Order: sequence, then C-alpha cells, then structure tokens
Amino acid sequence: MDLIFVCSRMNQVFKSSNFDLIDNNGIISDKYGNKTLDAKVILKEPCPHCGEIHIYHVSELTCPFNG
Repeated sequence: MDLIFVCSRMNQVFKSSNFDLIDNNGIISDKYGNKTLDAKVILKEPCPHCGEIHIYHVSELTCPFNG
C-alpha cells in the first residue's frame, strides 16, 4: 500500500510503499473515545525530492483512501 508523504524540506508531496512502522505503541484512545495509532513511519529509501530519510508520526500522514 502506498502512503502519501510530504517532504519536510521541499514541501513536495510523494507516495511510497517502501516504509516501516517504528515506535509502535498501539492504539490509544482520547477522553472522547476516539482511537488513533500511536506510531511512527520511517522511509526505507531516500526522499525523491531531497534525498533524506524522513520519519513521520502517523498523525502527520494524509489518508491514502481519501480523494
């Protein structure tokens, strides 16, 4: 599955399926019962725009299922 990323250096959008999940603390709930994944995603290859390896908290990613 491709995820949608934004290069933090160049502010350019790209997709990649070459990533790993790290610092996975599982599903957490807020006081309203909303559930989110508390984890980070690390690219396994350099960013196509700046050449760096980026790490993102999953909350920073755009849902790939939205239009």
